[in-house]
Amino acid sequence: MSGLAALIFALLVGLALALWGLHSTGSKGRGRRLQARFAAHSLPHARVRLGSRLTQKAPQAAWLRIPEPLEARLSAIFGWDAERLDQYPAPPPPMVLAAAMPALLAGAYAASLLGAPGWLAALAVWIALARWIFAAIHRKRADALYRQLPDALGMVVRAVRAGIPVVEALRTVSREIPDPTGSEFRQLSDQLAIGIPMEDGLKRLARRSGLPEYRFFAVSLTLQNSAGGNLTETLDNLADVVRKRVATRQRGHALASQARASAYVLSAVPVVAAAALLLINPRYILLLFSDSRGNMVLLAAVASLGVGLGTMKAIIRRSLT
Repeated sequence: MSGLAALIFALLVGLALALWGLHSTGSKGRGRRLQARFAAHSLPHARVRLGSRLTQKAPQAAWLRIPEPLEARLSAIFGWDAERLDQYPAPPPPMVLAAAMPALLAGAYAASLLGAPGWLAALAVWIALARWIFAAIHRKRADALYRQLPDALGMVVRAVRAGIPVVEALRTVSREIPDPTGSEFRQLSDQLAIGIPMEDGLKRLARRSGLPEYRFFAVSLTLQNSAGGNLTETLDNLADVVRKRVATRQRGHALASQARASAYVLSAVPVVAAAALLLINPRYILLLFSDSRGNMVLLAAVASLGVGLGTMKAIIRRSLT
């Protein structure tokens, strides 16, 4: 079993190093950096993946030479988005590598209980943890974009009513609204400045945000740009709807505070009870750690507690959407 464990550990480390190697490939020359930046904004239909502001700030940290099918497969497995690299605190390969460390610990513990098949838990935990990290980043940014969207729409409406062109109004939003909305509109303004059609830039903006309200905004501007119409009234109505939805969601969060408090209490009760029993009768609790059957009971308890808390959180989140 020790040989199999060493083999699985070597495979995991090798896969992580392969990801890091793919991430690190590519020249750092100025000419190729400029070419990659230009291709990111000027080749929307080419096989070159859409670059990000992270590519512009730190070209050595970007995915420059990964084959597109391999990148698509890895991103589908681990849950990152190739068009949202600027939204992550670090490039995806180091984040995936960091998620492998606790997965190896979980696999080692499962292998001590179940034998060699327990190492399969390391791979499952690795993928699940990486996907959870990227999903949490996406969700946090989407919430911030959702809260700032009414102010951005209102600024566009006021600028257009004052006679300012739509493109300049979008550039004003990029300067005046804080991030993440400011950075999204700044990237849209940069794309429009180098000649990318507004329809393509708006599609990218809606795809990066992942919000239906941004798709409504993109459709409104696209239709106005191609067929004309009263843009200010459309955006004003959309801003009013989004403001009402934001207020409703905040009210829902307030009403769901009791459910969240119940989840916190239920998660703390086993820990407090175990600590109290450890003080009263240490041998009774230490049996869970010293005996193999106790380890199985402890593992089942932790798993059931995690499933219960995850279910409660999912129910609360679904009720607020």
